[in-house]
Amino acid sequence: MRARNLLSDDLSLQQLEEILSRHPKRPLLPSLGENEWRRAANDRNVQSLIAPLREMALAECDVPMPVLTDELYAHFKQTGIRLNFEREYFERRRRLGRAAISLLLCDKQDPRYDALLASVTAKLTDIFEEVSWALPAHVHWHDADVSGKEPMQIDLFCAETANLMAECLDLFGGVLPLALRQRIRDRLHKMVFENYLATPFHWKTVTHNWNAVCHQGVVGAALSQVEDASLLASMLLEARKNLPYFLQGFTADGGCTEGVGYWSYGFGWFTRLNEQLETRTGGELSLFANNELVKKIARFGPRMALSGNKLVNFSDNGAEGGISPSLLAYFAKVLEEPRYADLAAENYRTLLAQGMDKGAERCDVFLLGRLVLCLPADLDRTLTAKSEEDCYLDKLGVLVARGTDANGHRWDFAAKAGNNDEHHNHNDCGNFLLNIDGRRVVMEIGAPEYVHDYFGPKRYEFLAARSLGHSLPVINGCEQSAGAEFTSRVTRCEFTDDGACFGVDATAAYPPAAKCELFKRSYRLFKREGRLEIRDEFVLQEAGQLEAALVLSQPARLQDPHCAVVDLDGFRVRISSLAGTVFDRMETHPYRERGGRDAVIYRLVMKPEFLAEEVSLGVVLSLEDGALSTKARTGK
Repeated sequence: MRARNLLSDDLSLQQLEEILSRHPKRPLLPSLGENEWRRAANDRNVQSLIAPLREMALAECDVPMPVLTDELYAHFKQTGIRLNFEREYFERRRRLGRAAISLLLCDKQDPRYDALLASVTAKLTDIFEEVSWALPAHVHWHDADVSGKEPMQIDLFCAETANLMAECLDLFGGVLPLALRQRIRDRLHKMVFENYLATPFHWKTVTHNWNAVCHQGVVGAALSQVEDASLLASMLLEARKNLPYFLQGFTADGGCTEGVGYWSYGFGWFTRLNEQLETRTGGELSLFANNELVKKIARFGPRMALSGNKLVNFSDNGAEGGISPSLLAYFAKVLEEPRYADLAAENYRTLLAQGMDKGAERCDVFLLGRLVLCLPADLDRTLTAKSEEDCYLDKLGVLVARGTDANGHRWDFAAKAGNNDEHHNHNDCGNFLLNIDGRRVVMEIGAPEYVHDYFGPKRYEFLAARSLGHSLPVINGCEQSAGAEFTSRVTRCEFTDDGACFGVDATAAYPPAAKCELFKRSYRLFKREGRLEIRDEFVLQEAGQLEAALVLSQPARLQDPHCAVVDLDGFRVRISSLAGTVFDRMETHPYRERGGRDAVIYRLVMKPEFLAEEVSLGVVLSLEDGALSTKARTGK
């Protein structure tokens, strides 16, 4: 039977009802006590991964959940700070996740089984009874709602919570109290399913991650719980009208301007919705079938994966953590890509070696259940598929090149063109990053702490979003400006067996006040030599001020005006200036990381030796011969 694509095949409401009527409601995940969980419980890698979470879950059995007080709900509106509320909100869901996965992997004869069951029931009830499942930061535009609560608002996390409730009914429906199960279904029906059909939520037609995440939560929960074929068909028809907007947010080559983190979030949830849709309809309906763009989008994430479990983190994205191995395992299956299975296995191995981040925002039922079920039994096998190759996404304007030098050091390089009105935009046309042996050398801040002002008119006062926080020039006192008209174009892109060349003309990214007639940048990566060369060319109407910079993960020591070195654990990076370029100073700039911690970047500033209207700047990054001594590494 050939699958039909819900988004592109012109199916009527009646046809959708007929398809749904042919297939009884079927849970996506196995229920408590089924063989899949018993097999997982006996897997030594699963045991190793989950043991710390189980220990926490048992200690938390009788511990009250964090309370979402009225003061916490009001805090964002009063201060613009999100984290105070969100720390407690997500910790509640993490605690349920820890209890749930521990129960699923617990033998019924285990003396702790009853305590874990009681804990799951209590925590699920506590989250269910939240007045609103939405974040105050996502309902603040309602001026009359000073409390931050709005029960009928469906945002990202209301949708996620709806899916959480539905999946808990699938997982634990046989042991949860009947009254609780009915209350959950009633609330889902009224506040989520009917609300979705009746309300023109803004996210229905946006072209970024909100569209997919909200649809997955709402429609995914319905695919799990709704038996009424007419209601479910109406919801699918509404999704068919709106989900294409999400796909319009990607470039024709599958690129995501939001970056790999939001690709993983938005397209990852789109992927899970596809899995739910195919399961519920016996494979008759799909979001992936016969859609080449969707397959290109699926390949974007692996293309942005770097060695050492790092990521290309342009825009508001994190540099650490890799891609979800359960998501990669799914892509390996549906796209028949062996390298994705190998990358999934590699990420599982890294996860086992480093341990779970127990404080990760979404270390919850959704993540943990899939993580356990998708963990391959043959994790210790030898990986055979090739690693991801160099790539250039011409519509997105992003290049990624990887290589190993003659001394065995791994070089990962990425650069971009683009414009300054992208999703989760940074003013960063012509910017780049460089990792060596999985360590960040020339770095991107990525996502800073999310506060109210960062998503408003003051966004480009934040270091992470303004071009000062990137490895870019400041021309006659001007940084790049925000807006689609401040753009760039790729002038050269070439791959060779031993390197890559990339050129960008970013003249138009600067405002008229910069008095810049030309700013061109070229990159040359020499893989075997272990060398990256960057050259900037300028033509200025007025030679007033000009400086360029490298944003570094560690401070550089200026040895003389033409040489600086950066010491990292195990090696030293030498930064040498090209003719006409001198190093001027090292700057330290503070910012707040995504999790609210204080952090700094190190900005190595270079200037022309002699400033003129036509001038060039340039540097070469290479590794010094030999490993650093213990004394040099530790400073002792």
